[in-house]
Amino acid sequence: MIGRNTAAAEKLTAYAQRIAHLLDEIDALREDLKEVKSEAKHDGFNVQALTKLVSIRRNQKHADKEAELLNDLVLYAHATGTPLDLAMPEDDWPSDRAEPAAVPDDSVPSAAE
Repeated sequence: MIGRNTAAAEKLTAYAQRIAHLLDEIDALREDLKEVKSEAKHDGFNVQALTKLVSIRRNQKHADKEAELLNDLVLYAHATGTPLDLAMPEDDWPSDRAEPAAVPDDSVPSAAE
């Protein structure tokens, strides 16, 4: 049990105050966002389209970071001679998982043809 005037009680109070402060900031930011959208609508812009544009731009930043990481991976694999097509050696496949299915070779006619 947490008593009064203890270190734990003081920490708990500090956390509660920080959370309350952050929630107040979030509320203020929501109000600011509402005002910006209202201004855009007043200037004749489609707010839904504007919101979608912002969403796309935010996702693009994520995609750019992902592409940069993949590029780094390719460069690392090239520098170390590590093949990228090898996710896990077949010997290391867990016995409860099926091995990946072989990709059919379209250059060889099947018996049904």
